Amino acid sequence: MTVSILCAIAALFAAGCFDPPTTQPPPDELQQVVIPLPYDLAWDAVNAVVRENSFHVQAQDMTNGIIEAVGPRFTLHDADCGKVKSLAGAYSAEPQANSSSVYNFLVRPRGREATLVEVRATFNSSVTVPLHPTTDVDCVSHGIQESNLLRDVLAEARKTHRPEFAGPSRSQQASPRASAQASGPATARNQARPPSSIDNTAMQPSAPPSSMHGFSLGGNFKLPAPPPQ
Repeated sequence: MTVSILCAIAALFAAGCFDPPTTQPPPDELQQVVIPLPYDLAWDAVNAVVRENSFHVQAQDMTNGIIEAVGPRFTLHDADCGKVKSLAGAYSAEPQANSSSVYNFLVRPRGREATLVEVRATFNSSVTVPLHPTTDVDCVSHGIQESNLLRDVLAEARKTHRPEFAGPSRSQQASPRASAQASGPATARNQARPPSSIDNTAMQPSAPPSSMHGFSLGGNFKLPAPPPQ
């Protein structure tokens, strides 16, 4: 009542006033989820989501499961920064160009095969009230960005697994005896002998060419008989 009365009095003097955020912080179910991964793989999945969203990591501690990352500029859709009242009426305070969004990821093991992932968002912006100095305001999250990030973590968890090592193929499991036969030295017994042109010549006598008819191989030669007169 006191704040409303002061705003009414200030409005009479063409001044404005500021009402802080009234939105309640999001419940835990919008800010945490349990994924079916051991701690080390869950840590990798969360880091993958941080990279995919192009966040800037300010602090990281795997031992304690903490990642602090800076996100892009937020909007009224993401958080409540209060209301400004003036003669023109009341309106929601818009996040300014220098606004900041910081996401704190908490990763906690839940047994050997499950991990709790929690996301806490902190939004801050300067607010300008007519005839008043600019004020920094801690805006209250609507839980929308936290829910979106947790959905990304769940999707990343479904495709995160340990590397699988393939066993030897069937072609590599041949018996030692077959391998020895395949790699043993070649012998004259198990290799086919290539045909020899010398053997073929020796086995098959060749007839002398027609230009050598009438010549003997002993060194003597006979003239062919003269044709009949």
